[in-house]
Amino acid sequence: MNSQSDSIPTGEDQAAAAAAPQVPARPAASKRSLGMLVGHLVGGNMVSMVVRLVSGVWLGRLVMPATLGLFTGIGLALRYAPFLQLGILDGLYRELPYYIGKGQRSRAEELASAAQAWALVVGGAYAVVLLGIGGWNLWRAEYWMAAGWATNAVLAVVFYYKTYYLQLTFRTAHDFSRLAFVNVVESVSSLALLALVAWLQFYGLCLRALLAGAVGTGLLFLWRPLRVRPRWNGRHLRHLLKIGLPIFGVGQLYTWWSVLSSTLVLKFAGVEGMGLYAMVVMANTALGFIPSAVTQVVHPRMAEHFGRHHRVAGLVRIARWPMVLTALGLVPVIAASWWLVGPATRLLVPKYAAAIPAMKWSLLIPLATTFYPLAGIFQIIRRQDLYGAALGVSMALYVGIQLWMIRDGVSLSAFPQAMLIGRTVFALLSGMLLAVLCRRERRNPVPEEGES
Repeated sequence: MNSQSDSIPTGEDQAAAAAAPQVPARPAASKRSLGMLVGHLVGGNMVSMVVRLVSGVWLGRLVMPATLGLFTGIGLALRYAPFLQLGILDGLYRELPYYIGKGQRSRAEELASAAQAWALVVGGAYAVVLLGIGGWNLWRAEYWMAAGWATNAVLAVVFYYKTYYLQLTFRTAHDFSRLAFVNVVESVSSLALLALVAWLQFYGLCLRALLAGAVGTGLLFLWRPLRVRPRWNGRHLRHLLKIGLPIFGVGQLYTWWSVLSSTLVLKFAGVEGMGLYAMVVMANTALGFIPSAVTQVVHPRMAEHFGRHHRVAGLVRIARWPMVLTALGLVPVIAASWWLVGPATRLLVPKYAAAIPAMKWSLLIPLATTFYPLAGIFQIIRRQDLYGAALGVSMALYVGIQLWMIRDGVSLSAFPQAMLIGRTVFALLSGMLLAVLCRRERRNPVPEEGES
């Protein structure tokens, strides 16, 4: 998850006995076809992407790479923030659609209420720490640093409550139309708020992130599908911790993969290289929203299906065609983008022309991530050991290739190239391990609930 809503990323869910089974009517949105749900989210996110691209271009014209690099470098603090939630919100991501699929909605709402309380407490605690760092920089008269850390302190609460909790409930409720609309509004707000950047430079970047985050949080809160109050419940939190900690352990490694790449850029290429790399991240994000939207729609549907049937092969069938069609659709888009990115960058943001080769390579990464719904199956069936094994091998390969590529000098293109290889290997290993599980399932079928 991205932690902020900038046009350039700065930095961004299983048991005590349940209540008597209930079989409430499923939300109307969940009855829609998978294609329609994906279409709503992709369509809205496409509009959001275009707006963010325009916003990113203007941002590149308004600030120097070093200024943007300082802001995004401080924002890395939020990209390490998920560690503090300890997997409880990851547990909710698995359990919420799972219990809805089992027909136990009241149980799902109780877990959501406890998770909401946890998100607010952890976000608030992290905000206090970041405010302390900001205060220390203020005492040293480092005003840009103080403003940056104070901004991220507020965004820490937004991160846990909006990005982690509220968006999660929209996805598991299949309310993708409103989620996409909120993304569009937030993107348009970020574009309009560039006026603050033009006026105040670094301080404008801070105000823009705060105000755009407030707009998105406000709309998600207004339309939240689960209208439950935060309620601290130790039993429910222990349950979510038990389910979510293994998911978190391996999932956090994947999240940190991107963070590690940005950290290596900052270490080896410096603040200016970090500013240039922000354009590389933007190019990747511009196409990455398409496979991300497919994953957001497919994952909760697979979790509901597993709650009813407990069959791995059924989960693969749900994910198969959306992944294939997405990959086929991305090929011409990537080809056109590869050709256009150079002239567009030189024309619109010439100060960032040095990032063009790396931007081109980053366009290929979404093609590998198209197949990541397969990796999500491991979280649903609680086989994080297999997820972790595939991820560990892929990350180790990535680090080795990355260090080898920059052994004689730093090239910005080396970072997306190494990432492309590592993520392709991860997708292949996930598919191979799932094929083994499906073969075992066919040899030793497990009866569905209600079968004799």
